[in-house]
Amino acid sequence: MKTGFIKVFFVVLIVLHAPTLLAAGTSEMRAEADKYFIEHNFKKAYKIYYKLAKTGDHHSQGRVAQMYATGEGRSVDLEEAYAWSVLAEEGGEKYLAEPSEDLLQRTDDKSAAQKKASKLVAKYGEEALKEKAQRRAEQDRARRSGSMGSNLSR
Repeated sequence: MKTGFIKVFFVVLIVLHAPTLLAAGTSEMRAEADKYFIEHNFKKAYKIYYKLAKTGDHHSQGRVAQMYATGEGRSVDLEEAYAWSVLAEEGGEKYLAEPSEDLLQRTDDKSAAQKKASKLVAKYGEEALKEKAQRRAEQDRARRSGSMGSNLSR
């Protein structure tokens, strides 16, 4: 009985502190990317910003947009820049190097840029990330309760 209580206690403790731990990891990664960016080591900065951008970090989404718009560490791609800036703005990032509407006006193919933005929002936007987190939580609950069934018969 005691071991069951201890296990439950630690699971609750981990669940309650997970956002803090993730935020700390994000802050450290962002600081590292910012350092590389300031040092003009754009390729290393991009790798970290891109990884963070896919997790919903709006600052990093804005940086990815900027890097595509200016060619810092990437080839200039205004459609990609527009798409990432839409994501950053969706999350409330106010310090974009260039607003998404300005980037859209500079693209050669506005329709393709908007399509690319829609795909990114569907994959990494606020709602998509919330749904993904809910699915993961449901799978974890099912796994812990043993309701997923056995894979042995498959």
